[in-house]
Amino acid sequence: MAAGEKLPLTERIFYAYSGFSRWLFNTSGQSGAAGKRANRNSTPWGCAITLIRVVIVLGVVLLFPVFMLPMMLARFALVGRKGLRYGASVAIVSGDAARWGRGAMPADEPVARIRAGLAAIATRDQGFRVRALTDWAVGVTGLLCRSVVTGDAAWTRTFMANGLYRAHQALLELRDRSDVTCEGSWQAVDATVVGASRSPLVEEVRVRVTCQGWRQERHRPTGVPLRGGPDPGTWSEDLTFARAADALTPPVGGLPANRCPSCGAAIELDPGGACRYCQGIVTAGRHDWVLVSWQREPW
Repeated sequence: MAAGEKLPLTERIFYAYSGFSRWLFNTSGQSGAAGKRANRNSTPWGCAITLIRVVIVLGVVLLFPVFMLPMMLARFALVGRKGLRYGASVAIVSGDAARWGRGAMPADEPVARIRAGLAAIATRDQGFRVRALTDWAVGVTGLLCRSVVTGDAAWTRTFMANGLYRAHQALLELRDRSDVTCEGSWQAVDATVVGASRSPLVEEVRVRVTCQGWRQERHRPTGVPLRGGPDPGTWSEDLTFARAADALTPPVGGLPANRCPSCGAAIELDPGGACRYCQGIVTAGRHDWVLVSWQREPW
């Protein structure tokens, strides 16, 4: 990593938790015969540390209900007794409703709130242009189409936040293991901002793209269609872009221009989302907009 680069907070928490877990459950820090010899030759300090670990584990077990009970009560108050059942909580249905999906896209934010959010972003960042972001959303939609149809997540690596990319990659792998294939061709014909906000930590803009084309999922071995079809149609998708509250539009254009927002080089990322030239973590949202959420209209 480049000097001064830090992992995102979520990744730092994950690594801290992993390190704490290793310390908590690995008495000697070694495995196999070496670990057994270390245990046999343990000192009184080692015994004391082991005792502390046992006390911590018991404390976590005893305090777990204290944290879970309020969440369970809140869930009960929200959905009622039936909502605690798995079937009720996910609203299991059958027939066309189950096959084609249910629900609706999130409602647009009030126009006044959108304008205030965009104005707050533009006031801090003089290089911010709404049109540039909506145009990028149109281009991103085409790459999402290629990724879903080919089953290759690499098409989305340069603009998806790390967490969303891993989830997208896992879903594509799950679809492949389930022998489900996606066919189709679509493109965005319109893009409109339907949400914008700024906080001391992050800026977010939600863009709704109108897509036209066709899409279909089939069971590969049998050819049975699962949803969708070859007939052309129109639908909406919401793309939410976010960046750190202190990020500025890169002079070289950043990710929309296929340039590293940190060093300006042509974008080329390693599997961890870092630029191969400056080693900056490009897809963490600290330097430029990244896609953090992708919601598709049920189909």
